[in-house]
Amino acid sequence: MNEQIREGTDLREEGESLLLPPPPKKKRKMLATTKKAHIFCICVLAFMLVQWCIFFAYGNINSILLAFQYFDPADETQKFYAAKDMFTNFGTFLTDLFSSERPLGRYFLTGMVYHLTGLVCLPISLIFAFIIYKKMPASGVMKVVLFVPSIISAMVIALLFKTFMNRGLLGVWTNVLGKEYNTFNSPLSDSGKVFGVLLLYQFFFGLPGSLLINLGSMSRTPEELVEYGRLEGFSYFQEFVHLTLPLMFPVLQIYCLGMFTGFFTAQGPLYAIYGDGDSGTYLPDNAISFGYYMMVSAISDSMRGVSPEFSYGYTSASNLLIGLVSIPIVYGTKKLFDHFDPEADF
Repeated sequence: MNEQIREGTDLREEGESLLLPPPPKKKRKMLATTKKAHIFCICVLAFMLVQWCIFFAYGNINSILLAFQYFDPADETQKFYAAKDMFTNFGTFLTDLFSSERPLGRYFLTGMVYHLTGLVCLPISLIFAFIIYKKMPASGVMKVVLFVPSIISAMVIALLFKTFMNRGLLGVWTNVLGKEYNTFNSPLSDSGKVFGVLLLYQFFFGLPGSLLINLGSMSRTPEELVEYGRLEGFSYFQEFVHLTLPLMFPVLQIYCLGMFTGFFTAQGPLYAIYGDGDSGTYLPDNAISFGYYMMVSAISDSMRGVSPEFSYGYTSASNLLIGLVSIPIVYGTKKLFDHFDPEADF
């Protein structure tokens, strides 16, 4: 009897032992692993935070402060203006922008034309994407022609374009047309042709810029809606207008907001082709854009004829003013798009 009770007690104790927590050694190991995971996550987040503080917060704050400073060549440092002159850089920029004696206003309009060329490319790019999406005739050729510029680096494309214009056309000029070498003038250096050539470059290489995104958005169109449209007798044009575009409205909204964001600082392909102006290719004045002028002024003396340090305050003030003007335009454009949003969903 006592042995049976003892055996039962042993069984009960064995059963209870199954519910006991793991040994202390195993628990310490689990806690150590969890602690290491927490330390790793904290280190990753700290690295991202430091990177944000250095490259975003410090860079932008320093850029804002530069708008109220000038370069002192005696000390070779940036110094703040006196309180009564703190807006000198802003006044100088506005004077140059609206002055008929300064070319800044013309640069501004030239950059806007470059940027609007991208706006013209958008509907054509959508049509090409729809042709490829529906696998219409010539869609395979369009894939090759439009996808290749997307794969190759923009700098490589610009270098090929520049080489062809400077040397490829020279070969046609001399070998085919039989003209003299000294009568050849590259379109990239000819003030009468350069603006049209750069617009053509901007238009052609701007077509495939968003082709992959457009194809991805169109491929998400439900087949049930496409079948329903066919039963209703929709043509390809009607399907494109009434089915595809409404479902792509959020993507189109992002495109247009992005275009308005860089509307005032667009520079076109100028830096990719001409560099900072010291690359040996002459850039005519009628092709210079505002964005290119500001960027090159901050890195080289080829534009303003002075050391780049003298341009830091002027450039920062101009970009700060442009940012203040762009904010209400972007938000107004967003509200306008939200008003016409068809609220279509996949």
